[in-house]
Formats: sequence, structure tokens, C-alpha cells
Amino acid sequence: PIIHEQLCVRVIMPQHMATNVTFEKIVGGCRALGYLDGRPCFADGPLPGEVASIRIVRDRSSIVESRVVDILSPASQRALSAEDHCLACSPWQNVEYPYQLELKRLSLAETFGRRELALEVAPMVGAREHLGYRNKLEFSVKNGNGRLDLAFHARGSFEDLTALPEGCQLGSDKMNQAALALRDKAHALKLGGYLETVTVRQSKSTGAMLGVLALHQVPKRNWSELAQGDLAGVIVTRVRRRGLHEMIWHLGETSLIEKLHGLELGYSFDSFFQTNPLMFELALEHIARAVPAGCRVADLYGGVGTIGLAVCNIASEVVGIEVSEPSTSWANANADHNGILNYRAQRSAAERVDMRVLRGVDLVIVDPPRAGMHPNLIRDLIDAAPERIIYLSCNPATQVRDIIMLAGDYRAGLVTGFDFYPGTLHVESLVILDHI
Repeated sequence: PIIHEQLCVRVIMPQHMATNVTFEKIVGGCRALGYLDGRPCFADGPLPGEVASIRIVRDRSSIVESRVVDILSPASQRALSAEDHCLACSPWQNVEYPYQLELKRLSLAETFGRRELALEVAPMVGAREHLGYRNKLEFSVKNGNGRLDLAFHARGSFEDLTALPEGCQLGSDKMNQAALALRDKAHALKLGGYLETVTVRQSKSTGAMLGVLALHQVPKRNWSELAQGDLAGVIVTRVRRRGLHEMIWHLGETSLIEKLHGLELGYSFDSFFQTNPLMFELALEHIARAVPAGCRVADLYGGVGTIGLAVCNIASEVVGIEVSEPSTSWANANADHNGILNYRAQRSAAERVDMRVLRGVDLVIVDPPRAGMHPNLIRDLIDAAPERIIYLSCNPATQVRDIIMLAGDYRAGLVTGFDFYPGTLHVESLVILDHI
């Protein structure tokens, strides 16, 4: 089958009998919409016109949430080959690419078509590479039957793991080979009961790679046995909490350099960095065109300085705001490395930024996490009233919510979608807002 039971697991499945639903359209979040007993039925993965066998995950009086068991009548656009595990990483991997882009544009149109906004959506900016585009592959591990496998979680599930005997084609062949070799070394060191993830990061510019083993407990081992000639560095970390790792051992490098928009940008093994640099560069070009010459800029959620530094040749001054102290240090180091004198980064949560910063700039750039902007930040932006806000988002739903809150003071323009992650249901969206 084209789609099987690993797709659309949202919660632990009750043992309901399967039923058939015809899915009619793609709505916000690239979710498929059909109807079951007159109620809207949502699932991840089906295409318009496909009949799917589904099981109910959540049954409410007004809507039904479901997961797909099988596609009974595949659409003609499902014409490509795909990895066996694609449903865990990119469920549209076997869908013709122009059709993927159109579905994502329609999803954005649905999201931004709310009566309060009714924004126009431009054609999607498509990707040049549909496989091998990621510079980071993070694998879970499946430990059992005397072997250790790289794995992905089934969609929406923390329990079900899909083994990946050859890695994943969303990264390069060298990344997968390195990850599999690290898996073998971890198995030889008997780390199966301790190991949470195996991650390989690769610079698309230089080809250099880092390997990271994240452990929830750290046993005594001869870590030097993890040495690998094709990796610039190997790092072992202890997971303190989600997103926070403590480095306990390393051999070689702990950071990479990526070339973007004419800049050399360094970042550490645990820094956030855009995972599709080629597509991000296209987004940077769109952002740069929206920055007036000589303006003063605040780059919120600035990370290692990628966006802020990219507009320093246009702006008179740029201040980056970033909550992570290591990323703030990297941002300032990247400015120094590139000889940029009109940039400075300071550590602060975006929602607690000094109002003197916001009142002292003409333009604010925001690229928040999936949760969107904090209400306090939106209040501060309204109060400070910069002439323009450039808003790049990885979650159009929260972006719409934020723009509606700004609508009394700002007029939003054209929505531009970027396909950072071909084959997946994710869309990045860019909106320019001008003060009324």
C-alpha cells in the first residue's frame, strides 16, 4: 500500500474498526479534509479525491480526527517511488512535485483567507533539490533482538519506531554512512540501553560533518573508540531536558561553517541552524529586498545572526536579539569573522526585549519558533510602532493569529510560501507588514 498504519498517529489508537472516507481537499496545515457521518474528518497524508481506509483517533461531536490505514484509490499524482519509511518523514515523497507545490499554496490560501485578513498568496517558491537537501539528520534508535537500529518515530507517536537500515534519503549519502557507522560503534560499546539519538550534521558548503551521540545516562566507556575518519568531530552528550544537552566528551571539531548570502557563518553542534540552506538563501533574498536602504533593524529570534547579518550591507545598523547565550556569542563572532561593523547581538528573550531597542529601529524582523510570537512581544511592537515588520514563519497558523493581533496597526501584504521541506506537509511563509 502507498500509505499504511504508520501515518497520522496522533494519540494511542483505540481499537475501532476501519471505515472508508473520501477526502475532498487540503486545508490549513496541509491536512486532508473529508466527511464522516456529516462531520468534518481530518487526516495527514491523503490527496484530494483519494478514498482512504481510516481509523478514528479522536471522535468529537463536531469533528473527527483520524489516521490512515490504507489508500484504496490512489490519485494519479502518486506516481513516484519513495523510501519504505517515507510516511514517517515525508508522506508526500511519492507525489509529483508541481502538485505538492500547488497543494501547499492552496493550504496557505486557506490559512490566510480568513475574513479578518483575506491575504493574497503568491505561487510557492519551490526547491531545487527534492532529496538530500537536509544538513541535519537526527535518528532515534531501536534497541532489540540483539541489534541496534537507526529509527524514526511513526508520525505522531512516541512509542512506535520504524527501523531505517539504510538511513534516510533526505540527507546526503555521506551523512547516512556516517550515522550507520556511529550506530555500529555504539552497538559495539553496548550503548543501546543509554542512547537516545544519533545525529549527523553536515556543512553544505564545506562537506565537513559532525556526529553526536545523545545519552540519557552516561556509562563508563572508552569513548575514543567512536573516532571516525570521515567526521570532523564526534561529540557525546547527556540529555538534561528536551533541547538542552551537556557535552561530556568530544574528539575533533564541535562546530561547522556554512556559507550563506555571501557570508561565512559558524555554529556549534547544538545550535539551531536552518536545515535546508539552499532554500533559506532564497528566503534571505526575499527578506533583503524588503529592507529599505539605511534603515535601523532589530532581528528578533536572531539565532547565530543569519538573517540580521544578511541585511547589514543594506541597513545602517542591526541589533540581533537571541535568548540563547551560546547563539548570541556565535552571532557576534560571525559579525567579527565577516568584518561586519554595524551589527551587535544581545541576549534577551524576544518578549522581554528592552523597549529602547524597539523604539530605536525602523524595521523589525521576526523568525519565531512554531509557537509564534509571545503576546507581550506583539504588545511591545504595537507600542514601539516600527515602520515595517518582516515576519518569516515555520507555522502559518500561529503567524495568522499574530498578524490578526497586529491588524489594527499594520497592513499585511502578499504571502510568499517557501518549500523548505519537499515531500513533507510543512510550509514556511513570509509576510511583510507596514505600519498604517
